[in-house]
Amino acid sequence: MKLQIGQRAIGDHEPALLVAELGLNHGGSIDTALEMVRAAAEAGADAVKVQAFKADSFCSPQAVYKGEGQIELFRRHELSTVAFSAIADECKRLRVIFFGTPDSLDHARLLMALGAPCIKVGSDDLVHIPLLRQFEALGLPMILSTGMANAQEVEDAIEATAGVPVILLHCVSSYPTSPADANLLRMTRLRAYGAPVGYSDHTDGIDAAVGAAWLGACLIEKHFTLDRTTPGPDHAFSADPGQWRSLRYHVRRAEQMRGHGSIGDESQEAAAMRVAARRSVVASRSIAAGEIITDEALAYKRPGNGLPPVAQHRIVGRRAVRALTQDEQFREGDWT
Repeated sequence: MKLQIGQRAIGDHEPALLVAELGLNHGGSIDTALEMVRAAAEAGADAVKVQAFKADSFCSPQAVYKGEGQIELFRRHELSTVAFSAIADECKRLRVIFFGTPDSLDHARLLMALGAPCIKVGSDDLVHIPLLRQFEALGLPMILSTGMANAQEVEDAIEATAGVPVILLHCVSSYPTSPADANLLRMTRLRAYGAPVGYSDHTDGIDAAVGAAWLGACLIEKHFTLDRTTPGPDHAFSADPGQWRSLRYHVRRAEQMRGHGSIGDESQEAAAMRVAARRSVVASRSIAAGEIITDEALAYKRPGNGLPPVAQHRIVGRRAVRALTQDEQFREGDWT
């Protein structure tokens, strides 16, 4: 299962795309957002993701989160079209992928015009089927976050986006997510839908992201911040530049050690060890030509470049065609 995000191949046996989610951590400041892009790129992010929204377009006055009106919360963190353009330009300069989570078709078109090679749909909008169909019509690959979703809702979203390649992200929509709730094995269930599977991480620290890499995540998204102590809804569980560098290092190490999973497809070093460490069938003593070969006349010794021990049953009870000295390897045709 593979697809392309820009020039980047995503899917089986490819390194996970590491996405720094700016989220709301820029506080609505274009200067902070640009500083975050530069810091994320330096820390090893492969992509930077923005949230493109207008609070009034998706929040009503009745929407409240942790005692605060959501309109007021999100208004403080809105970015302008000029800001998105500047972020896209900075990403291009730094050679990191730029994309975003739009709240509307207009914002999706804006991101597309700025060069975004894909669209992210947050867990909140996974069940907004009319919006998903509008996004699908744009023809870009889509990343679908599945937090809060049941199996039927995931199936409905996949059906609504059937015309474009999709990535499914395991996600737990709690901020932060406790280790006990991370449920990384849900990724294995999502693979049953036939799409590449990644992970959107809301835990504190990098352990869950590295665990997702062990499980074969094709994309790992993590909130990014310049300073975890900054007041705001997401800073405390976001990764700062130092944590991001560590995340990238440990994810790439996990991918390297995870390997390809096949049996018998060995490295040159392993193939050499087969010869050095395995045993071959040899004569335990001198054997005369014409002698009936008994089990006690056989020994099994390194190196393993001769007949393997399993050949024993073909040799015992047969007549030696030629004389063998002690420790000499048997070859095919040495018995009849």
